[in-house]
Amino acid sequence: MGILIFTARVHDLIYQKSNIEYRLTKLTKKLRDMQQYAATVGNGSVSIGDLLNSPGSMMGRTMNYLAFAHNSSMQYMQQNLPLMQQMYQQQMAQQQNPQQQQMMQNYMMKMLYMQGRDRAAQIEARNLNMEEQRIAQEKEKLETQLAEVNQELKSAKEARDQGIKDMAPKYVA
Repeated sequence: MGILIFTARVHDLIYQKSNIEYRLTKLTKKLRDMQQYAATVGNGSVSIGDLLNSPGSMMGRTMNYLAFAHNSSMQYMQQNLPLMQQMYQQQMAQQQNPQQQQMMQNYMMKMLYMQGRDRAAQIEARNLNMEEQRIAQEKEKLETQLAEVNQELKSAKEARDQGIKDMAPKYVA
């Protein structure tokens, strides 16, 4: 009877081990993809081409980031542009012609937009860092579980093998 119990336990432990290894493989791939995406976002100037070269599993997040970065940059620019224009007009006291004023306004808009993009990249980097830490913790937990299952599997196999030896007929001459 002991052989059947230990055989069933060995089968269950092999199933658990396989399941944990599968989840560990998925987490490792997700972590690798996220690190590649984080490197792309973290280098500063992110282009659409850079983001389209990111891993396929991160495509949804990539598209969300592009939309978020653009929208938050536009909002940042629209909020801060009137103040910048007012400060510029006070400093220049209407000494420039309209063409120079337009060029300066375009320059201010571009600079504010880029500052907004930098802020969005910092927010995304912070979010990615938190996500990476969560995945790393989960991966560590799975690795610990895998080690425990392997140890228990080894013990169960030894107990099963010992049960088989105990049941084997012993012929004495």
